[in-house]
Amino acid sequence: MQNKYLIKISQKFWFWYWRKLMNGFAPSDSQGNYKRPKGIRLNINYDINKENRSIYLLVGKSCPWCHRTLLVYKIQNLFQHIKVIFLKPDIEHGEWVFEKTFKGCNRLAEFYKKAHKNNLFRATLPLLISFKNNEINVLSNESSDISQFLNAIEKESIPQSTNIKNCDQEILDIIHYNINNGVYKCGFARNQASYERASKSLFSALSKIESKLNQNKSGWICGKNLTYADIYLFPTLIRWELVYSKLFKCTEKDLLDFQNIFEWRLKFFAFPNVHETCFENEWKEDYYKALFPLNPNQISPILPSLKEIVNIRG
Repeated sequence: MQNKYLIKISQKFWFWYWRKLMNGFAPSDSQGNYKRPKGIRLNINYDINKENRSIYLLVGKSCPWCHRTLLVYKIQNLFQHIKVIFLKPDIEHGEWVFEKTFKGCNRLAEFYKKAHKNNLFRATLPLLISFKNNEINVLSNESSDISQFLNAIEKESIPQSTNIKNCDQEILDIIHYNINNGVYKCGFARNQASYERASKSLFSALSKIESKLNQNKSGWICGKNLTYADIYLFPTLIRWELVYSKLFKCTEKDLLDFQNIFEWRLKFFAFPNVHETCFENEWKEDYYKALFPLNPNQISPILPSLKEIVNIRG
């Protein structure tokens, strides 16, 4: 009898403690649905080409939102215009830290405070800033904004750059809210109902992208050209087998069931410079060890390499 009550008490305590941990990682609404915190947005009329300061892009190798911005940076060959600073996760304290002291700061939270932006839910990446005479100007920490800013840099002097085209906002919204955020809504769901809603929405959105690729027959999501839709979708789907299908319970279907998407992912992975934005070891290390509420024993599953995964044929 004692064991029975002890188990019940332990379960209740663990669930209470799990909810407290989840509130720190991923806030939710009253129904248990994950809600991504809003970040710093910039006026849409901002012109990055008129910026006369040094511009830095702060990113983490494991973050899919940072991955968006790195894709634009690499595809556009912006190394002469933008300085990229990589941060690493401090798994013990749940925050980003600089690999080397940057502008007098060792931790990202210190940098936000120095820039007078410490009133947010959490110090997040990516972060686009300009810097001059010890004055920090935070441009944005929203990956959508940053991707557009980087893509807007004048290309005349940039060799071998690929112009990333605009696309219908409806497609971007489907990818951003239902797929990019959708995997997190599955992984961070607080109850069965919110998880099932998130899973249904996620796989419905994947089916829409699969149909769109099947209709246009061009290899890219929105036609013959690379667009923001491709940039948005890739960071989520390249992590699928390594992280989301397992740790985040995105299991309703196998990605191989979406053959057009699978072929699209292989084409994108082979695109010039794209593989340089993929850091599979950092992905596994960060996701399986940093997200303690989802994987409390911190065991990393044995997985095939990323190159083996993207070249699998159904």
